[in-house]
Amino acid sequence: MSTRKHITMAGAEKPGDICPHPRGFTLVELLVVITIIGILIALLLPAVQAAREAARRMQCANNLKQMGLAMHNYATAQGSYFPPGSPGVWKHGLFTHMLPYLELQTLYDQLDLKCETYNTYHEPHKFDAVSCYICPSWPHGAVDDKDPYTGALTTYQGVAGAYPTVEPHEYSDAGDVPKNGIFGWEFVRSISDIKDGLSNTLAMGEFVEIDSEASSASTAWWAEPPGAVRAWVFGGTTIAGLYASKVLVYAINAKVNRGTDHIPYNHLPMGSYHPGGAHFLVADGSVRFIAETILLDTYWKLGTVDGGEVAALP
Repeated sequence: MSTRKHITMAGAEKPGDICPHPRGFTLVELLVVITIIGILIALLLPAVQAAREAARRMQCANNLKQMGLAMHNYATAQGSYFPPGSPGVWKHGLFTHMLPYLELQTLYDQLDLKCETYNTYHEPHKFDAVSCYICPSWPHGAVDDKDPYTGALTTYQGVAGAYPTVEPHEYSDAGDVPKNGIFGWEFVRSISDIKDGLSNTLAMGEFVEIDSEASSASTAWWAEPPGAVRAWVFGGTTIAGLYASKVLVYAINAKVNRGTDHIPYNHLPMGSYHPGGAHFLVADGSVRFIAETILLDTYWKLGTVDGGEVAALP
């Protein structure tokens, strides 16, 4: 017994022989693992961002589809006439008149539609955001609380025609407005007025114009969000500012500055934060993503209702 105890005690004097210390990671191994994780993240991040943008594009297209349905339901209720674009000085325009057909009758009923108490600049409900009026890729706030034209924004605009065909048109310091689009100044368009066909005429599109730089201290706000994007409640000030529609002059997503390039407000380009183009609502109610590389001549033809041409959508 004593011998066994001696052996056991002798063995206990060398615990390292029985339970060796575990081996740790070297610095090189840790760096390799970190590098591999970084590579995996770099590979996965673009895929995640692409998936998110695809979801945003789908939601944006759905916004326009809702407005297309509202536009046609309005026409059904109003004897085949589409909503007015910019019906007069500080009056409610296109985006107000679609509200009842977007399940927003309560908001519509609260507005001073005849502007007898308020004009749209002072409309108490102009800060009420309408979710389908904002593209989910718009990276700024949905409500602008800075002067001069505050309110809940819309990143969509009606198409007021194409300027290369200039007669007849309304003269304006903010960019002359032709009378060949679905939406314009002080008129309404019926379905039968669209001679080129509903499937060949653009009704609405995305609009997110912000100057990349200020042209002067007095116009610095053009380069600050929301730039030239306006509140949905505005139909327009005068012909000097169409806030519910734009004239197709420049290419989609054209890199222009309202100030430094002296681009009139009514002629600012349609565009979006989606890579490569922008969504447009066609007069038949369908939605198409049109590439920024579309030929200008084709683009202009699609913006007119009665040019006599048939420009098939690309």
